[in-house]
Amino acid sequence: MEKNRLQQELDALRSRGVEVIDLVDSNFHRNGYRLPDELLLPLMEEYVRRRMYAPDSKGSPAARASISAYYAAFGIAISPENILLTASSSESYNLLFNNLASPGDNLALPSPTYPLFEFLAGFNHLEVRFYRMDEEYRIDLDSLAEVLDARTRFVVLISPNNPTGQVASREEIEGIAELCARSGAAILSDEVFSEFLYPPFTAGQPAEGGEACQRPPSGKLELPRPAALAGSLPVYTLNGISKMFASPDLKLGWIAVSGDPGRIVESVERLEVANDVFLNCSSLAQFILPSLFARAGDFTRGMVADLARKRDLLAEGIGGDASLIPPRGGIHCPVRISGFGGDDEEFALGLLRERLVYLHPGYFYGFDGLSELVRVVLSFLLREDLLVEGLSRLRGYLRGG
Repeated sequence: MEKNRLQQELDALRSRGVEVIDLVDSNFHRNGYRLPDELLLPLMEEYVRRRMYAPDSKGSPAARASISAYYAAFGIAISPENILLTASSSESYNLLFNNLASPGDNLALPSPTYPLFEFLAGFNHLEVRFYRMDEEYRIDLDSLAEVLDARTRFVVLISPNNPTGQVASREEIEGIAELCARSGAAILSDEVFSEFLYPPFTAGQPAEGGEACQRPPSGKLELPRPAALAGSLPVYTLNGISKMFASPDLKLGWIAVSGDPGRIVESVERLEVANDVFLNCSSLAQFILPSLFARAGDFTRGMVADLARKRDLLAEGIGGDASLIPPRGGIHCPVRISGFGGDDEEFALGLLRERLVYLHPGYFYGFDGLSELVRVVLSFLLREDLLVEGLSRLRGYLRGG
């Protein structure tokens, strides 16, 4: 695949040894978020001592039971028998697209959205249709109604959303469920950032972090979930330990299927057969998952609290011709920029060449159709010193100084 101009420029700078601040870096480990050795190593040693290969087509019963208990803490009943373990959320998407849809069927994706999903749909010969969000990143239910038809197999809901960082409201989810009930589509709920919830941003006041992990959501940090709101409608909830426990290398994700038992039983069986063919999920990760749920809550709470504080640094550090809607979740944030025309890529190229700061142009995510403003996307997962310096350089570029 041919690289775009921005990536070519970045590669050229790095090949010469030039240090660039990557303001969209989303690598947890590179930015200092790793499970403590003292937590992880004893679990790995225990796995080695008790090591016995015993594959299960849905995944380890103990691991699935721990996931079921995780949802039960939020008042959501999902049987372990309706949970399947995979190696990643990407694999979960592929299992769903490959086994519960046919070539020529379609799915509805939010716009803007992370571009990976289009590739996964294309691999499975599915048509992608987009439903819009408005300028405040609220879901446009009328635009969703326009794209649904009898061959729509899934409406994909990503909450907290990547890249907007916004959380779907109860009313939005209920509206999606009503439209799906009419069309026959199922909801595919991507909740990989579900632990990353932040209070509303108030300038000058520190974020109240640490309340989003391992406990039922409080009023201000509530995450409305389709599995709790869609009634008998089939819902496929995707999550994993990649973000929740900052462990993408351990390769464990899951599909939790909810809805009317009579409507989901065949789907679960088909997914189980397909999952049994490859059994990609790491046996080590399956073994340690129950202990992660039991023991890693403090780690996740601390990570979320730290990110809430960096979300505030980002919101306070943007000024001049730039503006943003402070994210309520996730690790990404779109920024709107006036006074530079409407070419996202030219802005990003100029920033990279003149200030050695790399970020993503908005058109990567489908922002190019929203307005004439420049849109760029960055991440506040970045190490704090790099985040502060990168934002300083961005402000300098905006001022032209």
